[in-house]
Amino acid sequence: MSRPEVLRVQVRGLQLRAGGSDRGRVLCSELSFDVQAGERWVVLGPNGAGKSTLIATLAGLLAPAAGQVLVQGRELSSWPVAQLARWRAWCPQFWIDPFPSRVDDTVLASRQQRSRWWTWAGDADAAPQPEAEQVLRQLDLMHLREADVRMLSGGERQRVAVAACLLQGAPWLLLDEPASHLDLAHQQLLVGVLRERAAQGSAVLASLHDIDLAARLATHVVLLDGRGGAAVGPRDAVMTPAHLSAVFGVAIDRVEVCGEQRFWVGPVRHKEAAR
Repeated sequence: MSRPEVLRVQVRGLQLRAGGSDRGRVLCSELSFDVQAGERWVVLGPNGAGKSTLIATLAGLLAPAAGQVLVQGRELSSWPVAQLARWRAWCPQFWIDPFPSRVDDTVLASRQQRSRWWTWAGDADAAPQPEAEQVLRQLDLMHLREADVRMLSGGERQRVAVAACLLQGAPWLLLDEPASHLDLAHQQLLVGVLRERAAQGSAVLASLHDIDLAARLATHVVLLDGRGGAAVGPRDAVMTPAHLSAVFGVAIDRVEVCGEQRFWVGPVRHKEAAR
Protein backbone atom coordinates (compact mmCIF):
# COMPACT_ATOMS: atom_id res chain seq x y z
CA MET A 1 0.00 0.00 0.00
CA SER A 2 1.21 3.51 -0.81
CA ARG A 3 1.08 5.89 2.18
CA PRO A 4 2.42 9.31 1.10
CA GLU A 5 1.27 10.87 4.38
CA VAL A 6 3.28 10.67 7.58
CA LEU A 7 1.32 9.29 10.53
CA ARG A 8 -0.46 11.92 12.63
CA VAL A 9 -2.61 11.06 15.65
CA GLN A 10 -4.27 13.74 17.76
CA VAL A 11 -6.05 13.07 21.05
CA ARG A 12 -8.20 15.98 22.19
CA GLY A 13 -10.05 16.41 25.50
CA LEU A 14 -10.57 12.70 25.97
CA GLN A 15 -12.74 11.51 28.82
CA LEU A 16 -12.90 7.79 29.52
CA ARG A 17 -15.21 5.84 31.79
CA ALA A 18 -14.77 2.31 33.11
CA GLY A 19 -16.07 -0.33 30.74
CA GLY A 20 -16.80 2.27 28.07
CA SER A 21 -20.14 2.84 29.82
CA ASP A 22 -21.80 6.19 30.50
CA ARG A 23 -22.36 4.97 34.05
CA GLY A 24 -18.79 3.81 34.67
CA ARG A 25 -16.50 5.77 36.94
CA VAL A 26 -14.35 8.43 35.31
CA LEU A 27 -10.91 7.08 34.44
CA CYS A 28 -9.49 10.28 32.99
CA SER A 29 -10.71 13.66 31.75
CA GLU A 30 -9.40 16.26 29.32
CA LEU A 31 -6.61 13.96 28.13
CA SER A 32 -4.82 15.52 25.15
CA PHE A 33 -1.63 14.60 23.31
CA ASP A 34 -0.22 14.15 19.81
CA VAL A 35 1.52 11.04 18.50
CA GLN A 36 4.08 11.35 15.71
CA ALA A 37 5.89 8.76 13.61
CA GLY A 38 9.02 7.50 15.34
CA GLU A 39 7.70 8.03 18.87
CA ARG A 40 7.33 5.28 21.47
CA TRP A 41 4.56 5.91 23.99
CA VAL A 42 4.04 3.86 27.14
CA VAL A 43 0.85 3.88 29.23
CA LEU A 44 1.48 3.34 32.94
CA GLY A 45 -0.81 3.22 35.96
CA PRO A 46 -2.17 0.97 38.71
CA ASN A 47 -4.73 -1.78 38.12
CA GLY A 48 -8.06 -0.34 37.04
CA ALA A 49 -6.61 3.04 36.06
CA GLY A 50 -7.85 2.70 32.47
CA LYS A 51 -4.82 1.55 30.47
CA SER A 52 -6.72 -1.06 28.45
CA THR A 53 -9.70 1.26 28.04
CA LEU A 54 -7.44 3.98 26.65
CA ILE A 55 -5.81 1.63 24.15
CA ALA A 56 -9.16 0.18 23.04
CA THR A 57 -10.47 3.72 22.56
CA LEU A 58 -7.43 4.75 20.52
CA ALA A 59 -7.94 1.63 18.41
CA GLY A 60 -11.56 2.63 17.71
CA LEU A 61 -13.07 -0.26 19.65
CA LEU A 62 -14.66 1.89 22.37
CA ALA A 63 -16.24 5.32 22.08
CA PRO A 64 -14.95 7.97 24.50
CA ALA A 65 -17.35 9.60 26.94
CA ALA A 66 -16.12 12.95 25.59
CA GLY A 67 -13.41 14.30 23.33
CA GLN A 68 -12.08 12.90 20.08
CA VAL A 69 -9.27 10.94 18.47
CA LEU A 70 -8.10 12.06 15.03
CA VAL A 71 -6.03 9.90 12.66
CA GLN A 72 -4.61 11.85 9.74
CA GLY A 73 -6.92 14.69 10.75
CA ARG A 74 -10.01 12.49 10.47
CA GLU A 75 -12.28 11.53 13.37
CA LEU A 76 -11.54 7.94 14.34
CA SER A 77 -15.19 6.86 14.31
CA SER A 78 -15.63 8.00 10.70
CA TRP A 79 -12.98 5.64 9.31
CA PRO A 80 -14.24 2.50 7.51
CA VAL A 81 -12.82 -0.53 9.30
CA ALA A 82 -10.78 -1.77 6.32
CA GLN A 83 -9.19 1.65 5.79
CA LEU A 84 -8.43 2.16 9.47
CA ALA A 85 -6.71 -1.24 9.57
CA ARG A 86 -4.15 0.16 7.13
CA TRP A 87 -3.16 2.80 9.67
CA ARG A 88 -3.42 1.16 13.06
CA ALA A 89 -2.84 -2.35 14.42
CA TRP A 90 -4.12 -3.49 17.81
CA CYS A 91 -2.66 -6.26 19.96
CA PRO A 92 -5.12 -7.15 22.76
CA GLN A 93 -4.22 -8.25 26.26
CA PHE A 94 -6.29 -11.44 25.99
CA TRP A 95 -7.18 -13.77 23.11
CA ILE A 96 -9.21 -16.89 22.42
CA ASP A 97 -8.15 -19.75 20.13
CA PRO A 98 -11.36 -21.72 19.49
CA PHE A 99 -9.92 -24.01 16.81
CA PRO A 100 -6.53 -25.43 15.79
CA SER A 101 -4.26 -23.12 13.83
CA ARG A 102 -0.57 -23.16 13.07
CA VAL A 103 1.55 -20.32 14.39
CA ASP A 104 2.49 -19.09 10.91
CA ASP A 105 -1.15 -19.24 9.74
CA THR A 106 -2.26 -17.26 12.78
CA VAL A 107 0.34 -14.57 12.14
CA LEU A 108 -0.39 -14.40 8.42
CA ALA A 109 -4.12 -13.95 9.10
CA SER A 110 -3.40 -10.33 10.03
CA ARG A 111 -1.66 -9.45 6.77
CA GLN A 112 -3.26 -6.88 4.50
CA GLN A 113 -3.65 -8.11 0.93
CA ARG A 114 -5.01 -6.01 -1.93
CA SER A 115 -8.53 -4.84 -1.03
CA ARG A 116 -8.71 -7.17 1.97
CA TRP A 117 -7.08 -6.44 5.32
CA TRP A 118 -6.29 -10.09 6.10
CA THR A 119 -5.56 -13.34 4.33
CA TRP A 120 -4.94 -16.97 5.19
CA ALA A 121 -1.50 -18.44 4.64
CA GLY A 122 -3.05 -21.11 2.43
CA ASP A 123 -4.34 -18.58 -0.11
CA ALA A 124 -2.56 -18.44 -3.44
CA ASP A 125 -2.03 -14.69 -3.01
CA ALA A 126 -0.96 -14.84 0.63
CA ALA A 127 1.56 -12.39 2.08
CA PRO A 128 5.13 -12.89 0.88
CA GLN A 129 6.70 -15.60 2.99
CA PRO A 130 9.94 -13.65 3.59
CA GLU A 131 8.03 -10.89 5.40
CA ALA A 132 6.32 -13.38 7.67
CA GLU A 133 9.57 -15.22 8.32
CA GLN A 134 11.28 -11.97 9.24
CA VAL A 135 8.69 -11.19 11.90
CA LEU A 136 8.76 -14.77 13.22
CA ARG A 137 12.55 -14.62 13.48
CA GLN A 138 12.48 -11.23 15.19
CA LEU A 139 10.22 -12.63 17.91
CA ASP A 140 11.99 -15.99 18.26
CA LEU A 141 9.09 -17.99 16.78
CA MET A 142 10.59 -19.77 13.77
CA HIS A 143 11.05 -23.01 15.69
CA LEU A 144 7.34 -22.90 16.59
CA ARG A 145 5.96 -21.95 13.17
CA GLU A 146 4.17 -25.29 12.64
CA ALA A 147 2.93 -25.60 16.23
CA ASP A 148 -0.76 -25.39 17.13
CA VAL A 149 -1.35 -22.07 18.91
CA ARG A 150 -3.50 -23.89 21.48
CA MET A 151 -0.46 -25.85 22.61
CA LEU A 152 1.75 -22.82 23.30
CA SER A 153 2.74 -21.40 26.66
CA GLY A 154 1.38 -18.00 27.64
CA GLY A 155 4.62 -16.24 26.70
CA GLU A 156 4.86 -18.03 23.36
CA ARG A 157 1.26 -17.18 22.51
CA GLN A 158 1.90 -13.57 23.50
CA ARG A 159 4.75 -13.34 21.00
CA VAL A 160 2.47 -14.76 18.29
CA ALA A 161 -0.04 -11.98 19.04
CA VAL A 162 2.69 -9.34 18.77
CA ALA A 163 3.93 -10.88 15.52
CA ALA A 164 0.43 -10.70 14.03
CA CYS A 165 0.20 -7.05 15.05
CA LEU A 166 3.53 -6.23 13.39
CA LEU A 167 2.76 -8.13 10.18
CA GLN A 168 -0.45 -6.18 9.66
CA GLY A 169 1.82 -3.49 8.25
CA ALA A 170 0.13 -0.51 9.92
CA PRO A 171 2.32 2.43 11.04
CA TRP A 172 0.52 2.93 14.38
CA LEU A 173 0.98 0.01 16.77
CA LEU A 174 -1.28 -0.25 19.83
CA LEU A 175 -0.28 -3.02 22.22
CA ASP A 176 -2.06 -3.84 25.47
CA GLU A 177 0.34 -5.49 27.93
CA PRO A 178 2.59 -7.00 25.22
CA ALA A 179 5.19 -8.04 27.80
CA SER A 180 2.75 -10.08 29.90
CA HIS A 181 3.88 -13.69 30.37
CA LEU A 182 7.26 -12.97 28.75
CA ASP A 183 10.46 -14.09 30.43
CA LEU A 184 13.30 -11.60 30.96
CA ALA A 185 15.10 -12.36 27.69
CA HIS A 186 11.95 -12.05 25.61
CA GLN A 187 10.96 -8.83 27.38
CA GLN A 188 14.22 -7.29 26.21
CA LEU A 189 13.70 -8.81 22.77
CA LEU A 190 10.27 -7.17 22.57
CA VAL A 191 11.65 -3.77 23.51
CA GLY A 192 14.31 -4.08 20.82
CA VAL A 193 11.78 -5.03 18.15
CA LEU A 194 9.44 -2.15 19.03
CA ARG A 195 12.29 0.36 19.14
CA GLU A 196 13.38 -0.84 15.71
CA ARG A 197 9.86 -0.45 14.31
CA ALA A 198 9.69 3.11 15.60
CA ALA A 199 13.10 3.88 14.09
CA GLN A 200 11.69 2.73 10.75
CA GLY A 201 8.86 5.28 10.95
CA SER A 202 6.12 3.59 12.97
CA ALA A 203 4.66 4.96 16.19
CA VAL A 204 4.25 2.64 19.17
CA LEU A 205 1.84 2.95 22.10
CA ALA A 206 1.97 0.13 24.66
CA SER A 207 0.76 -0.42 28.20
CA LEU A 208 3.25 -1.93 30.64
CA HIS A 209 3.52 -2.65 34.35
CA ASP A 210 7.31 -2.90 34.68
CA ILE A 211 8.56 0.69 35.07
CA ASP A 212 12.17 -0.23 34.21
CA LEU A 213 10.98 -1.87 30.99
CA ALA A 214 8.80 1.16 30.32
CA ALA A 215 11.77 3.48 30.74
CA ARG A 216 13.76 1.45 28.20
CA LEU A 217 10.98 1.56 25.64
CA ALA A 218 9.39 4.98 26.03
CA THR A 219 10.13 8.34 24.49
CA HIS A 220 6.78 9.58 25.88
CA VAL A 221 4.48 8.45 28.69
CA VAL A 222 0.82 8.61 29.67
CA LEU A 223 0.69 8.09 33.44
CA LEU A 224 -2.86 7.38 34.69
CA ASP A 225 -3.27 7.81 38.44
CA GLY A 226 -6.42 5.67 38.89
CA ARG A 227 -8.32 8.63 40.36
CA GLY A 228 -9.29 10.38 37.13
CA GLY A 229 -6.04 12.24 36.60
CA ALA A 230 -3.17 11.80 34.17
CA ALA A 231 0.30 13.15 33.43
CA VAL A 232 1.39 13.20 29.79
CA GLY A 233 4.65 14.12 28.10
CA PRO A 234 8.27 13.14 27.45
CA ARG A 235 9.46 10.14 29.45
CA ASP A 236 11.88 11.93 31.79
CA ALA A 237 9.36 14.67 32.58
CA VAL A 238 6.63 12.19 33.54
CA MET A 239 8.55 9.23 34.98
CA THR A 240 9.92 11.09 37.98
CA PRO A 241 10.20 9.43 41.40
CA ALA A 242 7.66 11.92 42.78
CA HIS A 243 5.07 11.22 40.06
CA LEU A 244 5.53 7.45 40.19
CA SER A 245 5.43 7.31 44.00
CA ALA A 246 2.20 9.29 44.14
CA VAL A 247 0.48 7.16 41.49
CA PHE A 248 1.54 3.71 42.69
CA GLY A 249 1.41 4.37 46.44
CA VAL A 250 4.93 3.13 47.11
CA ALA A 251 8.25 4.88 47.59
CA ILE A 252 10.06 4.93 44.24
CA ASP A 253 13.49 6.36 43.60
CA ARG A 254 15.87 6.43 40.65
CA VAL A 255 19.19 4.68 41.15
CA GLU A 256 22.18 3.86 38.98
CA VAL A 257 23.01 0.18 38.42
CA CYS A 258 25.98 -0.85 36.26
CA GLY A 259 26.04 2.56 34.66
CA GLU A 260 22.30 2.57 33.81
CA GLN A 261 19.33 4.26 35.47
CA ARG A 262 16.86 1.98 37.26
CA PHE A 263 13.94 2.48 39.61
CA TRP A 264 14.03 1.24 43.19
CA VAL A 265 10.61 0.35 44.64
CA GLY A 266 10.07 0.49 48.38
CA PRO A 267 7.29 -0.90 50.59
CA VAL A 268 3.61 -0.03 50.27
CA ARG A 269 2.77 3.26 51.97
CA HIS A 270 -1.01 3.64 51.99
CA LYS A 271 -2.94 1.92 54.76
CA GLU A 272 -5.54 0.20 52.58
CA ALA A 273 -2.93 -1.78 50.66
CA ALA A 274 -1.00 -2.67 53.82
CA ARG A 275 -3.92 -4.51 55.41
